[in-house]
Amino acid sequence: MNIIFVSNTMARPKVLTWWQALLLLVGLLGLSSMLTAAFILPQSNTMLKAVNPAALLPAQFRAAKDERQEHVNALAIQLGQIQARVMRLDALGERLAKLAGLKEQDLEVPPGQGGPIARPYDLTEQELQRQMDALIEALDHRADRYGALEALLLQQSLKQNTLPSSRPVDVAYNSSSFGWRVDPFTGQMAFHEGLDFMAEIGTPVYAAASGIVTATERQPDYGNIIKIDHGNGVETRYAHVSRIWVKPGQRVEKGQVIAEIGNTGRSTGPHLHFEVRLNGVAIDPRRFLTPNQG
Repeated sequence: MNIIFVSNTMARPKVLTWWQALLLLVGLLGLSSMLTAAFILPQSNTMLKAVNPAALLPAQFRAAKDERQEHVNALAIQLGQIQARVMRLDALGERLAKLAGLKEQDLEVPPGQGGPIARPYDLTEQELQRQMDALIEALDHRADRYGALEALLLQQSLKQNTLPSSRPVDVAYNSSSFGWRVDPFTGQMAFHEGLDFMAEIGTPVYAAASGIVTATERQPDYGNIIKIDHGNGVETRYAHVSRIWVKPGQRVEKGQVIAEIGNTGRSTGPHLHFEVRLNGVAIDPRRFLTPNQG
């Protein structure tokens, strides 16, 4: 069977064979069904909405991703702690160089490294964590060694009466020590730049060494504070006191009463916050106190 189409635009009629006509009929029926479904059947709201890619992710994959991010954040915090320790160690090295008479460029020569690569492999997260923990421990150990060396060099360069070796209060320091600690107000890790001596309000405070009083003032963090210059860049500070018995410009002798214990400023209770500074940088007072004094 043949089907003949005749059109005014055609020069001659178009003849379709029976199988071509069958294909045309099937195509027309399929198109009709699609149009009917599009206009008659109800549209699904979920199909019209934009697909959220996050909703397609398995729950366990998202949980693993969150866990990895938490681990990265923890490593970032440790990295910040390492950077802070390195900065303090660099500052300590500069002070040691000055005390020893070394030039700054003598300390800037990096150690030589090299050689062939043998059996290389990528570090796992656990191995990286162990490496960072070991580095923090090594930095703290070196800081202690350099601090002891600094105290020794300073003792050799200062006169005995200007060295802050006398205990400022007749009690042992039984509270916060010099170094990293959990801050009592914020709960964060923070560096404590002195020693705390706990005693009752009114307990006498003594000058740790002879020197000139440079300031007697009140500050938000320190409360009532006394600063004494002992020469050669050495300064002692006595904070949170209640009463001050000296004035700026006055010369004081080692062991002289200069104030009374108080609870002023950023303080959780009566105590003396005692600092020793070298050229403005806090150093551990325990390096100078005699063995039987704390």
